[in-house]
Amino acid sequence: MLDELEAQARSMYAAGDYSQALAEFSVLREVRARREGPYSVKYLRALHDSVRCMRPLKLWQDTDRLCRELHGKYLRTLGRAEAATVDVAKHWAWALLHLDAIAGAVELYVRTADALWDSDESSARRLLGIAAVHSDVADPLTDLSLTHTTELAEALDHLSVLLDDASGAAPPIDFDGATPG
Repeated sequence: MLDELEAQARSMYAAGDYSQALAEFSVLREVRARREGPYSVKYLRALHDSVRCMRPLKLWQDTDRLCRELHGKYLRTLGRAEAATVDVAKHWAWALLHLDAIAGAVELYVRTADALWDSDESSARRLLGIAAVHSDVADPLTDLSLTHTTELAEALDHLSVLLDDASGAAPPIDFDGATPG
């Protein structure tokens, strides 16, 4: 029965019926948390699917709350550079930007870029780009314990030069460039 409900929710999501899909994924979350536990793969998948539904619905407060839980669990179970962890970090940062929690979003983008630096430098640089665009802080790396501080600082310096370029052109800030897909 739960697998059928999940298939139905996925079908609704694919059809763009995000409200109904979210309702179905929410039921799945509750049932799976009780039956299988809050760290079960199926519970985490339902939680992640709920987050995906919330973006097009612009449910930023709820996204913040669920992403906080999911990101923490993914960090403990998968690691910080795994695709699912990175996707949730992007969703969370995107929600934080919409909630005007810019510093939190910038920190999340920088920490995720740090996690990706060795495995996917191109994606890490895109995340740094969005952090640079939104950061009004001279050095968004201040007070952060990072693995690649030197590399990130150099990349941010380079981005700063590009952003200060006399052309006035700023890089596009879109959901696909530095946010979950």
